[in-house]
Amino acid sequence: MPEGVFSKKENALLDLLANNLFDAGKSIEGVDVDWRLVWYEAYLQGVSLTAFANFPAELSQNPGFSKIRANLQSRISYNLAVNGSHLKIHNILSKADIPYVILKGLASALYYPDSLLRSMGDVDFLVSENELERTCAVLEENGFVASDKSHGDHIVYTDNVCRYELHTQPAGMPKGEAGELTKAYLSDLLASAEKKETLFGQVVVPSAFHHGLIILLHTCHHLTSSGIGLRHLCDWAVFVNSLSDAEFVELFREKFKNIGLWNFACVLTRISEKYLSCPVKSWVGEVNEALVDALAKDIFEGGNLGQKSDDRSHEAMILPKYGDEEHKEKSNSKRFVSYVNQSVKNNWKSAEKNKILLPIGWVYFGGRYVFRSLKGERPKINASFINEAKARTEMFDKLNLFEKE
Repeated sequence: MPEGVFSKKENALLDLLANNLFDAGKSIEGVDVDWRLVWYEAYLQGVSLTAFANFPAELSQNPGFSKIRANLQSRISYNLAVNGSHLKIHNILSKADIPYVILKGLASALYYPDSLLRSMGDVDFLVSENELERTCAVLEENGFVASDKSHGDHIVYTDNVCRYELHTQPAGMPKGEAGELTKAYLSDLLASAEKKETLFGQVVVPSAFHHGLIILLHTCHHLTSSGIGLRHLCDWAVFVNSLSDAEFVELFREKFKNIGLWNFACVLTRISEKYLSCPVKSWVGEVNEALVDALAKDIFEGGNLGQKSDDRSHEAMILPKYGDEEHKEKSNSKRFVSYVNQSVKNNWKSAEKNKILLPIGWVYFGGRYVFRSLKGERPKINASFINEAKARTEMFDKLNLFEKE
């Protein structure tokens, strides 16, 4: 592990992940660290179960570990429930004869050495645009409840177990030439999807090529806004390691270069090699090691979807949208206006159809946010987020995202 990049707590977490994902043989006996803090860091990074599932029994006998054990059991129970929710979606849509595919979630878990190691969140799945209306009707017939908020590229449903996101295209789709190429590469997503057996039953998941493209788009989408956690990195690392070097190059190099994601794929993989002990991949070649370390630090500083930093949600208001040249060229103030307008539309459907209502939404929702922040229910806005957003933008620019190579 390179010295000075991370704290002992963070290094300990990386060692746990390396052992569970790649059998790295990192010794954690005698490590001078508070494991309760490591657990909390793992929680904020979305990898608590991935890191602690095989924690040595001889190190967990201390009474201070009782809360960790209770939390671990809770995560296992939730994981099992969400696995069941994936199967629930499969059974409902299969019965209705609606072609679908799982995005991330259980599709990612199947690449782990043990699928139960992957900490679960929502159930994301995709159907064709033509089947959207019928899918919504079928879900509601089966007791799913739709959110009354707009979420842009997906519809949110809930039941008594978890949250479901219904997509007609993956998150993070770029615009322009890169977007058209990406759509073309995804055009046979449903037709090439594969049925896979899990510990609990059968689900439909993307082909290897489509899965790699989807999780890289998703990672890019969140990284360049509030941020990603180690869970995103782990998903990428185990997927990359499932393919031989020759297979990966054949599947991805030309296409990723065409849409401007090859450099990003190489940097993410180098982070996985350097910090998670993922076996070295020959196709990565030479990368900017300073960028590798900076991006790895960005992951730790923000946590999963920005959970470690209140400023991350504010930074997202002015960060450029990579893959959208028009938005990227805007000033910070114009990006801020675009962000707030979209936020008003998401929370007030009438404003989406009638733009004259937007100023009212600014006053109402802005005032509500200030009031809630004063009560401690929302993070306060600190001016420092502007400088942080600038520094992160400079780092992201070096990835050449969605710039044809």
